[in-house]
Amino acid sequence: METVANILKTEAILISNPFSEHKDTIKLITRRVEGFIAATKYVMISYNIHNDLLNEAVKITPGKKSPNVANLAEKNHKAVTGLVLKKDVPLKMDELSDLGATDILTFELSNTRM
Repeated sequence: METVANILKTEAILISNPFSEHKDTIKLITRRVEGFIAATKYVMISYNIHNDLLNEAVKITPGKKSPNVANLAEKNHKAVTGLVLKKDVPLKMDELSDLGATDILTFELSNTRM
């Protein structure tokens, strides 16, 4: 299946009354919408890397703030997990593989709060 023609382009806009009595509800809805939108832009990437290559790997996948790094039973390796933009996934996976990372996985996000 392929797109033959775009006949309409739309967007959704969330508008709130600054004088509303329901500020908590507006804040809640805004957070939920922002979380969903962020989840559509990012995926979680996870991989294992030798300790000697960790600093280079983290340069490839710095995460949104910072990646999660955990020890593995194999003492010379770390497990790294971080967020990457969906559009960058193929390149990031290739760079990690070329560096020597193994067990490279990506996970879709259904929602988030960042």
